[in-house]
Amino acid sequence: MAKNYESEARVVIDGEEFPVYARFTIYASGGLKEWHGSLGSDEPDLGFRLISAGQVQLRMPDGKVGAIIATRASDGEVTSFTGSGPAPV
Repeated sequence: MAKNYESEARVVIDGEEFPVYARFTIYASGGLKEWHGSLGSDEPDLGFRLISAGQVQLRMPDGKVGAIIATRASDGEVTSFTGSGPAPV
Protein backbone atom coordinates (compact mmCIF):
# COMPACT_ATOMS: atom_id res chain seq x y z
CA MET A 1 0.00 0.00 0.00
CA ALA A 2 1.31 3.47 -0.87
CA LYS A 3 0.21 6.92 0.21
CA ASN A 4 1.32 10.13 -1.53
CA TYR A 5 1.92 13.52 0.06
CA GLU A 6 2.54 16.94 -1.49
CA SER A 7 3.00 20.16 0.44
CA GLU A 8 4.95 23.29 0.92
CA ALA A 9 7.47 22.59 3.66
CA ARG A 10 10.84 23.62 5.03
CA VAL A 11 14.08 21.73 4.88
CA VAL A 12 16.51 22.18 7.77
CA ILE A 13 20.12 21.69 6.69
CA ASP A 14 22.57 21.63 9.58
CA GLY A 15 20.28 24.03 11.46
CA GLU A 16 19.53 26.44 8.56
CA GLU A 17 15.96 26.47 7.13
CA PHE A 18 14.94 26.79 3.49
CA PRO A 19 11.46 26.80 1.90
CA VAL A 20 10.75 23.82 -0.38
CA TYR A 21 7.92 22.01 -2.08
CA ALA A 22 7.95 18.38 -0.96
CA ARG A 23 6.50 15.36 -2.73
CA PHE A 24 6.91 11.96 -1.14
CA THR A 25 5.36 8.53 -0.94
CA ILE A 26 5.10 6.25 2.07
CA TYR A 27 5.13 2.55 1.22
CA ALA A 28 3.85 0.03 3.76
CA SER A 29 4.35 -3.71 3.44
CA GLY A 30 3.57 -5.86 6.44
CA GLY A 31 5.02 -4.06 9.44
CA LEU A 32 7.69 -2.23 7.41
CA LYS A 33 7.41 1.31 6.07
CA GLU A 34 9.69 3.25 3.78
CA TRP A 35 9.37 6.71 2.30
CA HIS A 36 11.09 8.71 -0.37
CA GLY A 37 10.41 11.58 -2.75
CA SER A 38 11.72 14.87 -4.04
CA LEU A 39 12.16 18.48 -2.99
CA GLY A 40 11.72 21.45 -5.28
CA SER A 41 13.14 24.88 -4.52
CA ASP A 42 14.19 28.15 -6.10
CA GLU A 43 17.12 28.33 -3.64
CA PRO A 44 20.42 28.33 -5.57
CA ASP A 45 22.69 25.35 -4.81
CA LEU A 46 20.15 23.73 -2.46
CA GLY A 47 20.84 20.32 -4.01
CA PHE A 48 24.56 20.64 -3.32
CA ARG A 49 23.85 21.72 0.27
CA LEU A 50 21.54 18.74 0.77
CA ILE A 51 24.03 16.23 -0.64
CA SER A 52 26.94 17.57 1.41
CA ALA A 53 25.02 18.19 4.67
CA GLY A 54 25.66 16.38 7.92
CA GLN A 55 22.03 16.44 9.09
CA VAL A 56 18.85 17.21 7.12
CA GLN A 57 15.24 17.31 8.30
CA LEU A 58 12.02 17.85 6.41
CA ARG A 59 9.63 20.04 8.44
CA MET A 60 5.98 19.99 7.42
CA PRO A 61 3.60 22.96 7.97
CA ASP A 62 2.13 21.33 11.09
CA GLY A 63 5.62 21.18 12.67
CA LYS A 64 6.20 17.44 12.26
CA VAL A 65 9.73 16.57 11.17
CA GLY A 66 11.47 13.62 9.59
CA ALA A 67 15.12 12.99 8.83
CA ILE A 68 16.02 12.70 5.14
CA ILE A 69 19.08 11.75 3.12
CA ALA A 70 19.53 13.40 -0.29
CA THR A 71 20.15 10.73 -2.90
CA ARG A 72 20.44 12.72 -6.12
CA ALA A 73 20.80 16.39 -6.97
CA SER A 74 20.74 17.72 -10.52
CA ASP A 75 21.57 21.06 -12.06
CA GLY A 76 17.84 21.79 -11.89
CA GLU A 77 15.70 22.67 -8.93
CA VAL A 78 14.71 19.15 -7.81
CA THR A 79 16.55 16.91 -5.34
CA SER A 80 15.59 13.29 -4.64
CA PHE A 81 15.68 11.95 -1.09
CA THR A 82 15.05 8.89 1.05
CA GLY A 83 13.46 9.19 4.48
CA SER A 84 15.33 7.93 7.52
CA GLY A 85 13.03 6.85 10.33
CA PRO A 86 9.37 7.82 10.65
CA ALA A 87 7.78 10.07 8.01
CA PRO A 88 6.64 13.54 9.18
CA VAL A 89 2.91 12.82 8.87
